[in-house]
Amino acid sequence: MRANRYQPGGTAPTRQPYLADLLLRDLSVGTLRSLSPLPEDAQRVIDTTVVNVGLDRLVVVADLLAEGLTYNLPDPMGVMELQWDVQSRAGFAIRVMNPSARGENQLPDRTSRRLPIYLTTDDFNLGIRTLRASQRVGAPLDTSGIANATRNVTEAIEDAAINGVDFTVNGNSAPGIINAPNANNFVYETGTAWDNAGKTGEEILADVMGMVDMAQADRRFGPYNLYIPTTYGNKINADFKSNGDKTIRMRLEEIVAGGRPLRIRVADKLPANRTALVQMTNDVIDIVDGQSPVAIPWTSPDGFTLFWLVMAIMVPRVKDDYDDHSGIVVGFTS
Repeated sequence: MRANRYQPGGTAPTRQPYLADLLLRDLSVGTLRSLSPLPEDAQRVIDTTVVNVGLDRLVVVADLLAEGLTYNLPDPMGVMELQWDVQSRAGFAIRVMNPSARGENQLPDRTSRRLPIYLTTDDFNLGIRTLRASQRVGAPLDTSGIANATRNVTEAIEDAAINGVDFTVNGNSAPGIINAPNANNFVYETGTAWDNAGKTGEEILADVMGMVDMAQADRRFGPYNLYIPTTYGNKINADFKSNGDKTIRMRLEEIVAGGRPLRIRVADKLPANRTALVQMTNDVIDIVDGQSPVAIPWTSPDGFTLFWLVMAIMVPRVKDDYDDHSGIVVGFTS
């Protein structure tokens, strides 16, 4: 008879705090990270790598974080969907001499929007012999795997902010800037791409002003960021006019709206020949910030392989209003 088998009248064996038990007690990232099999100093090296790589190649997402366009999500592991309401405008202000005068009864119409709260993850692993060999010769822990996994996660978050994700959850999608609901579409006035050799600075300026006009027609008056692909970034560094004293970029940055100049940002995740003018306010775009990239460790059942999951819960959210107005204008060739 096996000694650890529980028998009636006997003593139940002591159970170990397995992952399932921990999850039932406290479903949190902190609890999961407490399972790290590495010494504290080694785990700190991995965490430092995640932080150092965490903002690499972020443009749109970095702007949202820098400008405070975030929605903090408590208990992100327990939230599968985020819902918010948009409502119609109702009634009008009145001008009276007596403050007790009654206004009209106002009852706005309301509708809901929903966003799936998905995880963005990548993983890597190290064999126990690799770790032991590193310890034996005193070599630094190889962090290339964690750096690559973190970079994959952050690039995926940036891509989602621009292009959205290609799946739905319970019928709800998570679009990005390019495919935002009710985004305005602007065809470049000459029908040619900005990096075309014959495209002039004046024509590019006319395109941007046309995009601004379109945003303002939807009552979105700035401030604006203009996101452009890499090849367009090279183009706007050329002279605005032949033998002039300004580049195209300098001329565009003289456009002032919403209390500040236009900010031009090169985002390499943008599709070719697409530009996006975005009003940087939280009624147009923000990012649901539940968990920045973090490394969560676990060990294989045999103990010979150590795994880490780089996980983030950061979901970009683009918005329109009840009347289908958007603060995003997408420019493209005809």
